Amino acid sequence: MNKLFQKYALLILVVFGLICRILFLFFNQTVLLTNDSQTYLDLAKIISSGTISGYFGGRTPGYPFLIFLLGNSTKLVVVFQMIIGILSSVIWYRILIFFKCNASVSCLVSLVFSSYLHVLSYEHAILIESINLFVVTLLIYYIIKNKILETAFCLTILVLLKPFYIFLPFVIFTYFIYNNFNWKAIFKQQLVVLILPLFVFISWSYVNFLNTGFFVSSTYFGLNKIQNCVNFIEKAPPEFDWIKTPYLQQRALHSENGLGNPMCIWFAVDNGDFEYKKMTFPQLSYEFGKCADATIKNNIGLYFKQVIFLSFKEFWNVEMVSVNSVESSYFLKNIWKFQSVFLRIFKTLFLLIIPIYIFRFIKNRLFSIELLLVLLVLATAILQALVVYGSNGRYSFPFEFIMITIVLLVIKNNFFPTKDETTFIK
Repeated sequence: MNKLFQKYALLILVVFGLICRILFLFFNQTVLLTNDSQTYLDLAKIISSGTISGYFGGRTPGYPFLIFLLGNSTKLVVVFQMIIGILSSVIWYRILIFFKCNASVSCLVSLVFSSYLHVLSYEHAILIESINLFVVTLLIYYIIKNKILETAFCLTILVLLKPFYIFLPFVIFTYFIYNNFNWKAIFKQQLVVLILPLFVFISWSYVNFLNTGFFVSSTYFGLNKIQNCVNFIEKAPPEFDWIKTPYLQQRALHSENGLGNPMCIWFAVDNGDFEYKKMTFPQLSYEFGKCADATIKNNIGLYFKQVIFLSFKEFWNVEMVSVNSVESSYFLKNIWKFQSVFLRIFKTLFLLIIPIYIFRFIKNRLFSIELLLVLLVLATAILQALVVYGSNGRYSFPFEFIMITIVLLVIKNNFFPTKDETTFIK
């Protein structure tokens, strides 16, 4: 059986991946659009016009440029995302084989995760999650192959897709120089891992500065920061009463179990509560950021309570795009219920495994590829919790296969070790 999977693994992944996506098409023939989707489509149209002069700076150009290349056709974008979804499963298989997992297990795991309903739903949505997953997968593949330039390009694309990922080059650069500290190699090869992503990050921030007057990678930054204050915004300084008052009004309307909805400030903006200020969106977001900084500084304990018990905790949730056909189908709804519980178990196990890898590093000073994968997920979980509250589970989506891989490796090395492998028990 294992030889069969070794010989036909790629064919199996492609064929069954296509079948799963065709079956999902029977339940959902529509392109899934959210509020975020429109902002990507708007920038794609601006890019199509040949100039981005005057753009408000909310989104980075990575995903909108892809939409532009596909003729601004949302259907073509979905087809493209389905194709890279299948390609992702092929790369996952190769990654698991690299870690000496059984061919049949590697193929099965890759196929099962590729057919998860939330993976399929993101492929049908005009959102960056599917392409993020693909590029992160490609990134891990190139790291384990020690392909420096290809790794740098993947990191650059990720920063263009989501500037939040600007921390990733520093983690990966540290991994490379720790395991091969050589000044000549650093300057001739490894430094490109930092230079390319930083170049595009700074370049886009400068474009935003020219268009808005604010040197930021995204003008949503201030608004994202103030989302973290939703549950203690009443403690904002008096000079920000003009922000606090409508924020509290929206929180009173959108609270559950004593906690404010993370989107309350967005509701206030959409409601026109700040229009009388006659500010552009970048100016308004900048003021939100100032209010958030002052409020957090004076209430640091409440801020860290928010970060740890809400934002960080919600990172480990499992989220999918709302699909009416799934929600109305008893069969699909129960499949998703089972899948989400199963994935939560893996995420919980991964969270419990993190201290083991950190302890091993302290003890052995060995910066393994497995430890790098753990640190990539952990750094993402911590940093996203510090900067934003709301849809935190979407931040974990591109890293879910990493979590599954690490858990499988721990199980394999401890319960099914080969003679040349060191286990945690040993």
